[in-house]
Amino acid sequence: MKLSRLLLLAVCIVSAPLAVGAQSDTDATQPKVRFITPRHFATVLGPTKLQATIENLPAGVEVEQLIFTVDGVPEKALDRPPWVAEWDAGEQGRGYRLEVIARLSNGEELSQVIATSELRINQRESVDLVNLYPVVRDRSGGYISDLTKADFQVLERGREQRIDRFTTERRPLRIGIVLDTSLSMSDDNKLNAAQQAALSFVESLEQDDQGMVVTFSDRVRVRQDFTSNHQELRNAIAATEANGGTALYDAVWRTARMLRDFDARRVIVLLSDGRDEATSGFEPGSLHTLDEALDQALRSEVMVFSIGLGAKLERECTRQWERRYDTNREGCPAGESLEDVLSKLSQSTGGRLLVTKSSRRLRSAFENVAEDLRNQYSIAYSSNDTNKDGEWREIEVSVPKRPDLRVVTRDGYFAVKK
Repeated sequence: MKLSRLLLLAVCIVSAPLAVGAQSDTDATQPKVRFITPRHFATVLGPTKLQATIENLPAGVEVEQLIFTVDGVPEKALDRPPWVAEWDAGEQGRGYRLEVIARLSNGEELSQVIATSELRINQRESVDLVNLYPVVRDRSGGYISDLTKADFQVLERGREQRIDRFTTERRPLRIGIVLDTSLSMSDDNKLNAAQQAALSFVESLEQDDQGMVVTFSDRVRVRQDFTSNHQELRNAIAATEANGGTALYDAVWRTARMLRDFDARRVIVLLSDGRDEATSGFEPGSLHTLDEALDQALRSEVMVFSIGLGAKLERECTRQWERRYDTNREGCPAGESLEDVLSKLSQSTGGRLLVTKSSRRLRSAFENVAEDLRNQYSIAYSSNDTNKDGEWREIEVSVPKRPDLRVVTRDGYFAVKK
Protein backbone atom coordinates (compact mmCIF):
# COMPACT_ATOMS: atom_id res chain seq x y z
CA MET A 1 0.00 0.00 0.00
CA LYS A 2 2.81 2.39 0.83
CA LEU A 3 4.51 1.71 -2.54
CA SER A 4 1.21 2.27 -4.40
CA ARG A 5 0.68 5.57 -2.67
CA LEU A 6 4.22 6.69 -3.52
CA LEU A 7 3.75 5.76 -7.17
CA LEU A 8 0.41 7.64 -7.26
CA LEU A 9 2.03 10.72 -5.70
CA ALA A 10 4.87 10.60 -8.25
CA VAL A 11 2.39 10.45 -11.13
CA CYS A 12 0.51 13.48 -9.76
CA ILE A 13 3.73 15.49 -9.37
CA VAL A 14 4.93 14.69 -12.88
CA SER A 15 1.58 15.39 -14.52
CA ALA A 16 0.80 18.60 -12.53
CA PRO A 17 2.64 20.98 -14.89
CA LEU A 18 0.65 19.65 -17.83
CA ALA A 19 -2.64 20.18 -15.93
CA VAL A 20 -1.99 23.84 -15.14
CA GLY A 21 0.40 24.81 -17.90
CA ALA A 22 -0.03 25.77 -21.55
CA GLN A 23 -2.52 23.93 -23.72
CA SER A 24 -1.38 21.02 -25.83
CA ASP A 25 -0.28 21.36 -29.45
CA THR A 26 -3.59 19.84 -30.52
CA ASP A 27 -5.60 22.50 -28.60
CA ALA A 28 -3.46 25.28 -30.08
CA THR A 29 -4.58 24.40 -33.62
CA GLN A 30 -8.28 24.02 -32.84
CA PRO A 31 -10.66 26.74 -34.11
CA LYS A 32 -11.80 29.05 -31.35
CA VAL A 33 -13.44 32.41 -30.67
CA ARG A 34 -12.25 34.75 -27.93
CA PHE A 35 -12.87 38.23 -26.56
CA ILE A 36 -10.36 40.98 -27.26
CA THR A 37 -12.32 43.53 -25.25
CA PRO A 38 -13.42 43.69 -22.55
CA ARG A 39 -10.90 41.62 -20.66
CA HIS A 40 -11.92 38.88 -18.26
CA PHE A 41 -12.77 40.39 -14.84
CA ALA A 42 -12.47 43.96 -16.16
CA THR A 43 -14.86 46.62 -14.83
CA VAL A 44 -17.12 48.14 -17.48
CA LEU A 45 -19.09 51.40 -17.38
CA GLY A 46 -21.14 53.27 -19.97
CA PRO A 47 -20.62 52.76 -23.73
CA THR A 48 -18.36 49.70 -24.05
CA LYS A 49 -16.72 48.05 -27.04
CA LEU A 50 -17.39 44.35 -27.52
CA GLN A 51 -14.69 42.91 -29.79
CA ALA A 52 -13.88 39.30 -30.64
CA THR A 53 -11.54 37.37 -32.92
CA ILE A 54 -11.77 33.98 -34.66
CA GLU A 55 -8.65 31.83 -34.77
CA ASN A 56 -7.58 28.68 -36.61
CA LEU A 57 -10.54 28.35 -38.94
CA PRO A 58 -10.17 25.30 -41.23
CA ALA A 59 -9.83 25.98 -44.94
CA GLY A 60 -13.18 26.57 -46.59
CA VAL A 61 -15.03 27.17 -43.31
CA GLU A 62 -16.59 30.58 -42.73
CA VAL A 63 -18.31 32.36 -39.86
CA GLU A 64 -22.00 32.62 -40.66
CA GLN A 65 -22.96 34.60 -37.54
CA LEU A 66 -21.31 35.97 -34.41
CA ILE A 67 -23.44 36.80 -31.39
CA PHE A 68 -22.60 38.74 -28.21
CA THR A 69 -24.83 37.97 -25.22
CA VAL A 70 -25.13 39.78 -21.89
CA ASP A 71 -26.36 37.73 -18.93
CA GLY A 72 -27.72 35.15 -21.36
CA VAL A 73 -29.65 37.66 -23.48
CA PRO A 74 -28.50 38.26 -27.10
CA GLU A 75 -27.22 41.84 -27.37
CA LYS A 76 -25.64 42.12 -30.84
CA ALA A 77 -25.59 39.76 -33.87
CA LEU A 78 -23.06 40.22 -36.68
CA ASP A 79 -22.80 38.41 -40.01
CA ARG A 80 -19.46 39.74 -41.20
CA PRO A 81 -16.24 41.17 -39.76
CA PRO A 82 -15.07 43.27 -38.09
CA TRP A 83 -16.45 41.49 -35.06
CA VAL A 84 -17.01 44.70 -33.11
CA ALA A 85 -20.16 46.08 -31.49
CA GLU A 86 -21.08 48.88 -29.07
CA TRP A 87 -22.94 48.09 -25.87
CA ASP A 88 -24.04 50.37 -23.02
CA ALA A 89 -22.99 48.81 -19.71
CA GLY A 90 -24.73 51.54 -17.70
CA GLU A 91 -23.23 53.60 -14.90
CA GLN A 92 -24.05 51.34 -11.94
CA GLY A 93 -20.79 49.39 -12.15
CA ARG A 94 -22.40 45.95 -11.80
CA GLY A 95 -20.82 42.70 -12.94
CA TYR A 96 -22.01 40.93 -16.12
CA ARG A 97 -21.68 37.50 -17.72
CA LEU A 98 -20.63 38.03 -21.34
CA GLU A 99 -20.55 35.34 -24.00
CA VAL A 100 -19.45 35.40 -27.63
CA ILE A 101 -20.85 32.68 -29.90
CA ALA A 102 -19.55 31.96 -33.42
CA ARG A 103 -21.69 29.81 -35.71
CA LEU A 104 -19.65 28.24 -38.52
CA SER A 105 -20.67 27.14 -42.00
CA ASN A 106 -19.76 23.51 -41.18
CA GLY A 107 -22.41 23.45 -38.42
CA GLU A 108 -19.93 23.82 -35.57
CA GLU A 109 -20.50 26.41 -32.82
CA LEU A 110 -17.66 28.05 -30.88
CA SER A 111 -18.06 30.11 -27.72
CA GLN A 112 -16.23 31.84 -24.91
CA VAL A 113 -17.63 33.15 -21.64
CA ILE A 114 -16.07 35.92 -19.55
CA ALA A 115 -17.21 37.86 -16.51
CA THR A 116 -16.87 41.54 -15.75
CA SER A 117 -16.27 42.69 -12.20
CA GLU A 118 -18.52 44.78 -10.01
CA LEU A 119 -17.19 48.27 -9.37
CA ARG A 120 -16.02 48.41 -5.75
CA ILE A 121 -16.34 51.48 -3.59
CA ASN A 122 -12.60 52.00 -3.43
CA GLN A 123 -12.47 51.91 -7.24
CA ARG A 124 -14.87 54.79 -7.61
CA GLU A 125 -12.25 57.32 -6.60
CA SER A 126 -10.39 56.64 -9.83
CA VAL A 127 -13.45 56.70 -12.09
CA ASP A 128 -15.38 59.69 -10.73
CA LEU A 129 -17.27 61.05 -13.70
CA VAL A 130 -19.19 64.29 -14.01
CA ASN A 131 -22.45 63.45 -15.75
CA LEU A 132 -24.32 66.12 -17.70
CA TYR A 133 -27.64 65.92 -19.53
CA PRO A 134 -27.83 69.05 -21.68
CA VAL A 135 -30.74 70.15 -23.82
CA VAL A 136 -29.90 72.20 -26.90
CA ARG A 137 -32.31 74.62 -28.58
CA ASP A 138 -32.14 77.03 -31.48
CA ARG A 139 -33.25 80.66 -31.34
CA SER A 140 -36.88 79.75 -31.95
CA GLY A 141 -36.85 77.25 -29.07
CA GLY A 142 -36.75 74.14 -31.25
CA TYR A 143 -34.77 71.12 -30.10
CA ILE A 144 -31.45 70.32 -31.78
CA SER A 145 -30.95 66.56 -31.61
CA ASP A 146 -28.36 65.78 -34.30
CA LEU A 147 -25.17 67.04 -32.64
CA THR A 148 -22.13 64.81 -32.14
CA LYS A 149 -19.51 64.54 -29.44
CA ALA A 150 -17.15 66.71 -31.50
CA ASP A 151 -19.68 69.57 -31.53
CA PHE A 152 -19.63 70.08 -27.76
CA GLN A 153 -17.13 71.89 -25.58
CA VAL A 154 -17.08 71.47 -21.80
CA LEU A 155 -15.28 73.97 -19.59
CA GLU A 156 -14.72 73.49 -15.86
CA ARG A 157 -13.55 76.66 -14.14
CA GLY A 158 -12.60 77.89 -17.60
CA ARG A 159 -10.44 74.86 -18.42
CA GLU A 160 -11.46 72.62 -21.31
CA GLN A 161 -12.30 69.03 -20.40
CA ARG A 162 -12.07 65.91 -22.53
CA ILE A 163 -15.44 64.24 -23.03
CA ASP A 164 -15.06 60.58 -22.10
CA ARG A 165 -18.57 59.39 -22.89
CA PHE A 166 -21.24 60.73 -25.17
CA THR A 167 -24.54 59.32 -26.32
CA THR A 168 -27.92 60.41 -27.61
CA GLU A 169 -29.51 57.20 -26.43
CA ARG A 170 -32.10 57.62 -23.73
CA ARG A 171 -30.90 57.00 -20.17
CA PRO A 172 -33.26 55.62 -17.47
CA LEU A 173 -35.03 58.09 -15.20
CA ARG A 174 -35.49 58.18 -11.45
CA ILE A 175 -38.05 60.89 -10.99
CA GLY A 176 -39.83 62.46 -8.05
CA ILE A 177 -43.24 63.97 -8.85
CA VAL A 178 -43.59 66.59 -6.11
CA LEU A 179 -47.03 68.21 -5.78
CA ASP A 180 -48.18 71.18 -3.72
CA THR A 181 -51.29 70.05 -1.82
CA SER A 182 -51.60 73.08 0.47
CA LEU A 183 -55.00 74.61 1.16
CA SER A 184 -54.56 77.18 -1.63
CA MET A 185 -54.66 74.31 -4.17
CA SER A 186 -58.35 73.79 -3.36
CA ASP A 187 -59.21 77.11 -5.06
CA ASP A 188 -60.62 77.08 -8.60
CA ASN A 189 -60.25 73.33 -8.96
CA LYS A 190 -56.43 73.66 -9.02
CA LEU A 191 -55.72 70.33 -7.36
CA ASN A 192 -57.92 68.37 -9.75
CA ALA A 193 -56.18 69.99 -12.73
CA ALA A 194 -52.79 69.22 -11.21
CA GLN A 195 -53.79 65.60 -10.65
CA GLN A 196 -54.95 65.17 -14.24
CA ALA A 197 -51.76 66.74 -15.61
CA ALA A 198 -49.55 64.56 -13.40
CA LEU A 199 -51.50 61.44 -14.38
CA SER A 200 -50.85 62.25 -18.02
CA PHE A 201 -47.15 62.77 -17.28
CA VAL A 202 -46.87 59.30 -15.75
CA GLU A 203 -47.79 57.84 -19.14
CA SER A 204 -44.63 59.41 -20.63
CA LEU A 205 -42.43 57.24 -18.37
CA GLU A 206 -40.89 54.19 -20.02
CA GLN A 207 -40.42 50.65 -18.77
CA ASP A 208 -36.95 51.19 -17.27
CA ASP A 209 -37.96 54.43 -15.50
CA GLN A 210 -38.99 54.62 -11.87
CA GLY A 211 -41.10 57.32 -10.27
CA MET A 212 -42.21 58.34 -6.81
CA VAL A 213 -45.00 60.66 -5.64
CA VAL A 214 -44.35 63.24 -2.93
CA THR A 215 -46.85 65.81 -1.65
CA PHE A 216 -46.34 68.73 0.66
CA SER A 217 -48.61 70.91 2.76
CA ASP A 218 -47.76 71.40 6.45
CA ARG A 219 -45.38 68.48 6.11
CA VAL A 220 -43.86 66.32 3.41
CA ARG A 221 -45.44 62.95 2.65
CA VAL A 222 -44.10 60.20 0.39
CA ARG A 223 -47.34 58.91 -1.11
CA GLN A 224 -45.63 56.30 -3.27
CA ASP A 225 -42.02 55.18 -3.08
CA PHE A 226 -40.02 54.45 -6.23
CA THR A 227 -41.77 52.07 -8.59
CA SER A 228 -42.04 51.35 -12.31
CA ASN A 229 -45.69 50.39 -11.84
CA HIS A 230 -47.72 53.17 -13.46
CA GLN A 231 -50.93 52.15 -11.72
CA GLU A 232 -49.34 52.56 -8.29
CA LEU A 233 -48.16 56.05 -9.27
CA ARG A 234 -51.60 56.97 -10.61
CA ASN A 235 -53.30 55.75 -7.43
CA ALA A 236 -51.00 57.89 -5.27
CA ILE A 237 -51.62 61.00 -7.38
CA ALA A 238 -55.40 60.50 -7.44
CA ALA A 239 -55.55 60.11 -3.63
CA THR A 240 -54.07 63.56 -2.84
CA GLU A 241 -56.13 66.15 -0.94
CA ALA A 242 -55.60 69.86 -0.32
CA ASN A 243 -55.08 71.18 3.22
CA GLY A 244 -52.65 73.06 5.45
CA GLY A 245 -49.61 75.22 4.77
CA THR A 246 -46.69 74.92 2.32
CA ALA A 247 -43.43 73.15 3.22
CA LEU A 248 -41.89 73.71 -0.21
CA TYR A 249 -38.19 73.74 0.72
CA ASP A 250 -38.50 70.65 2.91
CA ALA A 251 -40.16 68.81 -0.01
CA VAL A 252 -37.33 69.61 -2.41
CA TRP A 253 -34.67 68.83 0.19
CA ARG A 254 -36.16 65.46 1.15
CA THR A 255 -36.91 64.29 -2.40
CA ALA A 256 -33.44 65.25 -3.64
CA ARG A 257 -31.88 63.33 -0.75
CA MET A 258 -33.94 60.24 -1.62
CA LEU A 259 -32.80 60.45 -5.23
CA ARG A 260 -29.10 60.88 -4.57
CA ASP A 261 -28.06 57.21 -4.49
CA PHE A 262 -29.67 56.23 -7.79
CA ASP A 263 -27.45 55.66 -10.82
CA ALA A 264 -29.66 57.27 -13.45
CA ARG A 265 -30.94 60.65 -14.57
CA ARG A 266 -32.29 62.08 -11.32
CA VAL A 267 -35.19 64.47 -11.75
CA ILE A 268 -37.71 66.34 -9.64
CA VAL A 269 -40.86 67.63 -11.33
CA LEU A 270 -42.16 70.23 -8.91
CA LEU A 271 -45.60 71.84 -9.02
CA SER A 272 -45.82 74.88 -6.74
CA ASP A 273 -46.52 78.61 -6.56
CA GLY A 274 -43.07 79.13 -5.00
CA ARG A 275 -44.41 80.10 -1.59
CA ASP A 276 -43.11 78.55 1.64
CA GLU A 277 -45.11 79.38 4.73
CA ALA A 278 -47.09 77.81 7.56
CA THR A 279 -50.88 77.71 7.66
CA SER A 280 -50.91 80.74 9.96
CA GLY A 281 -48.98 82.84 7.46
CA PHE A 282 -46.75 84.11 10.25
CA GLU A 283 -43.81 81.73 9.97
CA PRO A 284 -41.96 79.60 7.41
CA GLY A 285 -43.52 76.35 6.31
CA SER A 286 -40.19 74.47 6.16
CA LEU A 287 -37.39 73.69 8.55
CA HIS A 288 -34.93 74.03 5.66
CA THR A 289 -34.21 77.21 3.74
CA LEU A 290 -34.23 77.74 -0.02
CA ASP A 291 -30.42 77.68 -0.09
CA GLU A 292 -30.35 74.40 1.83
CA ALA A 293 -32.87 72.84 -0.55
CA LEU A 294 -30.86 73.99 -3.56
CA ASP A 295 -27.61 72.76 -2.01
CA GLN A 296 -29.12 69.31 -1.46
CA ALA A 297 -30.36 69.17 -5.07
CA LEU A 298 -26.91 70.15 -6.40
CA ARG A 299 -25.05 67.69 -4.18
CA SER A 300 -27.49 64.94 -5.17
CA GLU A 301 -27.08 65.88 -8.86
CA VAL A 302 -30.83 66.24 -9.29
CA MET A 303 -32.39 68.29 -12.09
CA VAL A 304 -35.40 70.29 -10.89
CA PHE A 305 -38.14 71.08 -13.39
CA SER A 306 -40.45 73.61 -11.75
CA ILE A 307 -44.01 74.24 -12.87
CA GLY A 308 -45.12 77.53 -11.35
CA LEU A 309 -48.87 77.94 -10.97
CA GLY A 310 -50.16 81.46 -10.41
CA ALA A 311 -51.22 84.64 -12.16
CA LYS A 312 -48.66 87.01 -10.58
CA LEU A 313 -45.68 84.94 -9.51
CA GLU A 314 -43.25 87.49 -10.95
CA ARG A 315 -44.79 90.24 -8.80
CA GLU A 316 -45.54 88.37 -5.58
CA CYS A 317 -42.64 88.50 -3.15
CA THR A 318 -41.23 85.78 -0.98
CA ARG A 319 -41.75 86.26 2.75
CA GLN A 320 -38.60 87.52 4.39
CA TRP A 321 -39.32 86.72 7.99
CA GLU A 322 -36.85 89.25 9.34
CA ARG A 323 -38.52 92.06 7.37
CA ARG A 324 -41.81 92.75 5.60
CA TYR A 325 -42.63 93.59 2.00
CA ASP A 326 -45.86 94.85 0.56
CA THR A 327 -46.84 91.83 -1.53
CA ASN A 328 -49.36 93.86 -3.53
CA ARG A 329 -46.89 96.33 -4.98
CA GLU A 330 -45.59 96.04 -8.54
CA GLY A 331 -42.36 94.08 -8.38
CA CYS A 332 -40.02 92.71 -5.70
CA PRO A 333 -36.37 93.22 -4.80
CA ALA A 334 -34.13 91.38 -7.26
CA GLY A 335 -34.26 87.63 -6.82
CA GLU A 336 -37.06 87.68 -4.26
CA SER A 337 -40.25 87.02 -6.22
CA LEU A 338 -42.01 83.67 -6.09
CA GLU A 339 -41.00 83.13 -9.70
CA ASP A 340 -37.36 83.83 -8.74
CA VAL A 341 -37.51 81.04 -6.14
CA LEU A 342 -38.63 78.46 -8.70
CA SER A 343 -36.22 79.79 -11.30
CA LYS A 344 -33.28 79.45 -8.92
CA LEU A 345 -34.13 75.82 -8.18
CA SER A 346 -34.43 74.97 -11.88
CA GLN A 347 -31.74 76.94 -13.67
CA SER A 348 -28.92 76.05 -11.27
CA THR A 349 -29.66 72.32 -11.51
CA GLY A 350 -30.06 72.09 -15.29
CA GLY A 351 -33.85 71.85 -15.24
CA ARG A 352 -36.41 74.30 -16.54
CA LEU A 353 -39.05 76.67 -15.18
CA LEU A 354 -42.47 76.73 -16.80
CA VAL A 355 -44.96 79.26 -15.46
CA THR A 356 -48.66 78.86 -16.12
CA LYS A 357 -51.19 81.42 -15.00
CA SER A 358 -54.12 79.03 -15.38
CA SER A 359 -54.58 75.50 -14.06
CA ARG A 360 -56.09 74.65 -17.44
CA ARG A 361 -52.60 74.79 -18.95
CA LEU A 362 -50.95 72.48 -16.46
CA ARG A 363 -51.15 69.47 -18.77
CA SER A 364 -49.21 71.40 -21.42
CA ALA A 365 -46.53 72.32 -18.86
CA PHE A 366 -46.05 68.68 -17.82
CA GLU A 367 -45.87 67.69 -21.51
CA ASN A 368 -43.10 70.25 -22.04
CA VAL A 369 -41.10 68.70 -19.20
CA ALA A 370 -41.52 65.25 -20.74
CA GLU A 371 -40.35 66.61 -24.11
CA ASP A 372 -37.23 68.10 -22.52
CA LEU A 373 -36.39 64.76 -20.93
CA ARG A 374 -36.75 63.03 -24.30
CA ASN A 375 -34.29 65.44 -25.93
CA GLN A 376 -31.36 65.33 -23.53
CA TYR A 377 -27.83 64.43 -24.58
CA SER A 378 -25.69 62.39 -22.18
CA ILE A 379 -22.15 63.67 -21.62
CA ALA A 380 -19.62 62.45 -19.06
CA TYR A 381 -16.08 63.57 -18.34
CA SER A 382 -13.38 62.98 -15.76
CA SER A 383 -12.15 66.33 -14.47
CA ASN A 384 -8.51 67.20 -15.13
CA ASP A 385 -8.54 68.83 -11.68
CA THR A 386 -7.82 65.82 -9.47
CA ASN A 387 -7.98 67.66 -6.15
CA LYS A 388 -10.44 65.99 -3.75
CA ASP A 389 -11.30 69.30 -2.12
CA GLY A 390 -15.11 69.16 -2.04
CA GLU A 391 -15.26 72.61 -3.64
CA TRP A 392 -17.89 73.94 -6.03
CA ARG A 393 -16.77 73.86 -9.66
CA GLU A 394 -18.54 75.86 -12.32
CA ILE A 395 -19.31 74.19 -15.64
CA GLU A 396 -20.02 75.72 -19.02
CA VAL A 397 -21.20 73.59 -21.95
CA SER A 398 -21.40 75.11 -25.42
CA VAL A 399 -21.44 74.33 -29.14
CA PRO A 400 -18.60 76.61 -30.33
CA LYS A 401 -19.33 76.27 -34.04
CA ARG A 402 -23.01 77.12 -33.49
CA PRO A 403 -23.09 80.19 -31.23
CA ASP A 404 -26.76 80.63 -32.09
CA LEU A 405 -27.64 77.52 -30.09
CA ARG A 406 -28.55 77.62 -26.40
CA VAL A 407 -27.31 74.79 -24.18
CA VAL A 408 -29.13 74.17 -20.90
CA THR A 409 -27.44 72.05 -18.24
CA ARG A 410 -26.48 72.37 -14.58
CA ASP A 411 -24.19 75.21 -13.48
CA GLY A 412 -21.61 73.01 -11.79
CA TYR A 413 -21.00 70.36 -9.17
CA PHE A 414 -19.32 69.73 -5.83
CA ALA A 415 -16.05 67.83 -6.21
CA VAL A 416 -15.55 64.60 -4.27
CA LYS A 417 -14.03 65.27 -0.87
CA LYS A 418 -11.42 63.07 0.74
